[in-house]
Amino acid sequence: MAKTILALTLAVLAASSANVHAADLPLGSRITAVTVHPQGAAVLREAAFSVPPGVSVLVADDLPADMVADSLRVEGLAAGGVTIRSVETRGAKADADADPARAAILAEIEVLRDRLGALDDKRAALDLRAKFIDQLAESVPQGLAKGMAEGKSIGDWVQTAEGLGLEREKIDQQRAQIAIDRRGIEKTLATRQSALDDLPVAAPKLEARIELLANQAATGKLTLGYRTQSAGWSPAYDISLALGEALAEPKLELVRRAELHQETGEDWAGVALSLSTSRPAEGTQAPELGESVVRFAPRFAQDEASESMALVRPAPAPPARYKMEAAGGGADAIAQAEAVADFGDFRAEYRIADPVSVSSGEGSRSVRIATENLAPTLEVRAVPAVSDAAYLTARFRNTSGAPYVGGNAVLYRDGAFAGTVPLAFTAPNAELTLGFGIDDKVAVTRITLERKTGERGLISSEKTDERRYRIKIENRHARPISIVVLDQLPVSEAKTITVQALPEATPPTASAVDGRRGVVAWGYDYAAGETKEITHAFAVSWPADQDVFWEN
Repeated sequence: MAKTILALTLAVLAASSANVHAADLPLGSRITAVTVHPQGAAVLREAAFSVPPGVSVLVADDLPADMVADSLRVEGLAAGGVTIRSVETRGAKADADADPARAAILAEIEVLRDRLGALDDKRAALDLRAKFIDQLAESVPQGLAKGMAEGKSIGDWVQTAEGLGLEREKIDQQRAQIAIDRRGIEKTLATRQSALDDLPVAAPKLEARIELLANQAATGKLTLGYRTQSAGWSPAYDISLALGEALAEPKLELVRRAELHQETGEDWAGVALSLSTSRPAEGTQAPELGESVVRFAPRFAQDEASESMALVRPAPAPPARYKMEAAGGGADAIAQAEAVADFGDFRAEYRIADPVSVSSGEGSRSVRIATENLAPTLEVRAVPAVSDAAYLTARFRNTSGAPYVGGNAVLYRDGAFAGTVPLAFTAPNAELTLGFGIDDKVAVTRITLERKTGERGLISSEKTDERRYRIKIENRHARPISIVVLDQLPVSEAKTITVQALPEATPPTASAVDGRRGVVAWGYDYAAGETKEITHAFAVSWPADQDVFWEN
């Protein structure tokens, strides 16, 4: 009985010792899915495994070095009782030979060098044959003299000489062909060597050691998820405004695109790709504010003459337009693949329907993710104090349910390129106003009617500056359209400087437009062919013993 107990004890100790010294098993994985954020990405790898009973350590040595080490999460499915006991990450040395692209080029170079060696061997054999023929040719005169003395026919020697000449000519042709073949191989070899030299330096890797405990021999699949900061996407938009005929309703098509980039050191080949608008790189909570303290400032002598009237600077004119002709023909338009939208209250993701491949460090890849058809409100805006051009604008709401992440928008008007503008971040259901270039069918002119300066008061206590302008607007469209004219009314920043509209001035329909002081607007609906005139008139007064200047 004692012997039996001792045997069982030794067996248990042996099993425990085997578990302590668990064998390392290689774990090959591949990237199957990636969720890309504007900054950073979440990568998912899959790996099949097979382990014996007891403790095993699966070693995945192909993880990128830029992986956020503490982000690695391992989960899995297996038949039988399998437990993940721990996950450890370590640095691994760069292995250039493990790069499949490098290995393929090296294999090509080796084949090319073997072909050069074979050509060299063939050339050496031809050289020996040529030397032998040359030696025979040198002995022909001696043989001819001896043969003639013995009464042999000269024709035999002529035939021998011709045979030697033909053989030497054949050898020379083969030599020439070898030279041609060699140049071609050397050129290809130089190209492949250059491609090898252009390959990026092998990047270091991270190694994950996953310790498993299996109740019995088991097979299964592990998923390894982690984050990387060496990838991202930036939004791009194509916005097309179609005006159509005079009575047609305007239409606006907004196409969302994503410009993908990744420099992780490994290619994403045929992965399930999702684009997320969430921005984890910008933090998880609102910033904190410090104290704001108000104190008395030291007094300095101030020159009252420096008190001035501030005018809001006019916006710069949009860039010049150019036309891009569309291809004609009766063929159907090629369909564009788009992503599948997946929206929630606190997230917005776009899943690309087909597998996507994105190479590391090779520029960006554009992916079309969504198309929206919207009903815009048209409006023509003019700033005649700055330019006599009128600009067509379109107002519309973001009805997609997802935000427009800030990016560049390429604008088209009736198929013609209208310009490129930055598109600000726009929340769902927020309104956007975009300009689509100069509207040549709206004429706006502004002329100065009067500019009068003077003094008033019994003892000339006040100076005045009166200005009167006439603005003429003409709608030459065959459709009614809303036209807004913007101008400036001086803004006083001193109590002793007053600004007031003159009685003949046309009252503006809006003041402090877009929150800008002194910017006024006259907005009306114009019938087809209608003309209106607006009078902009104001007076500025200030103490006679002071001078003022206009700041724009």
